[in-house]
Amino acid sequence: MTSARRVATVAALFLAAAVLAQDPSGSPEPRTPQNPFHPFDQAKFELLAEKLGASLAQRETFAKQIVELGMTRAADNLVRAAVPAFDAAVKMAENGDPAAALELTKVLAGAEDPLLQAHVRYHLARVFLDSDDPDRAIEVLNDYLRLNLNVSPLDAEAAFFYPQALAEIPAPELALPRFRAFLQWFPDASERFRSAAHQRILEIERQKESRLHQLADGMKKTTRDLRNKKTDKPVQTDQEKYLEELDELIEMYQEMEKQSSGPPSGNGPSQAPAANSALPDGESSVGKLEHRPSLADRWGNMRDVERKKIEADVQRGLPPQYRKMLEEYYKKLGRAPGNQ
Repeated sequence: MTSARRVATVAALFLAAAVLAQDPSGSPEPRTPQNPFHPFDQAKFELLAEKLGASLAQRETFAKQIVELGMTRAADNLVRAAVPAFDAAVKMAENGDPAAALELTKVLAGAEDPLLQAHVRYHLARVFLDSDDPDRAIEVLNDYLRLNLNVSPLDAEAAFFYPQALAEIPAPELALPRFRAFLQWFPDASERFRSAAHQRILEIERQKESRLHQLADGMKKTTRDLRNKKTDKPVQTDQEKYLEELDELIEMYQEMEKQSSGPPSGNGPSQAPAANSALPDGESSVGKLEHRPSLADRWGNMRDVERKKIEADVQRGLPPQYRKMLEEYYKKLGRAPGNQ
């Protein structure tokens, strides 16, 4: 699927919303989608976990961990305890093992239970985001939001990471209303996530006002397309357009410099996003918000025989849609800077 088609899919499928509607005022910014989330039902979750295979002792541990770790972390730990293969795959992801995406996908391919699917898809999307692969993260989160809503307290974090992935594409015009929807729909979410959402909204709004940032976003998308071997006519046309616009901006700034009697004053608000995206401490959540050490570097440092084994495993025993997804993912890891 091309990037253009992925963005179209994103717009259509986010949180089971129908289509993006125009604001009555005529603004092109989409409305906040309708809220498809229900309040978390702990009793329903525990019944689903028991059906999944969670023992009485594991469910008692879950009840204790709610107080110690918070509902989301405790629930994820319960699902991990009930499904050892899932727990092992998550531990690989936590340790930055490049094979984690493959092992999580194996669990997902064999999972029929919606609760297990939700937790596997969440962790798989996080692996893709940590690997600077937002396209794959959106692909997985689309399925989460379409098929696995309202069975896990992970819903809030999935609703946060969806616009986070959109912003990384970058598709800020799609990310902005979804960050706002997250804040509206999950007022009790971890303050770390809510603070991050507020920060991203401010960054996107500042960037929208800057022609240079819009140009940089477009060039970033074209660079991603070229890195993924997309060199068709639309990509070439976009590249030429951005180069022409960059030339215009350079000429404009050179002319401003000539007319200026001195160096720019530097006064006025900065249009650049915050250089430090560190998040405030808060309650426990599943995983970490900051990027882990580069999976691309770990992939590049692996022995050839280990990489070839993973690539061979991708070809065996996975449904075609998952096989294609992982083929693209591991090819992208291999093309990352330093792995040429």
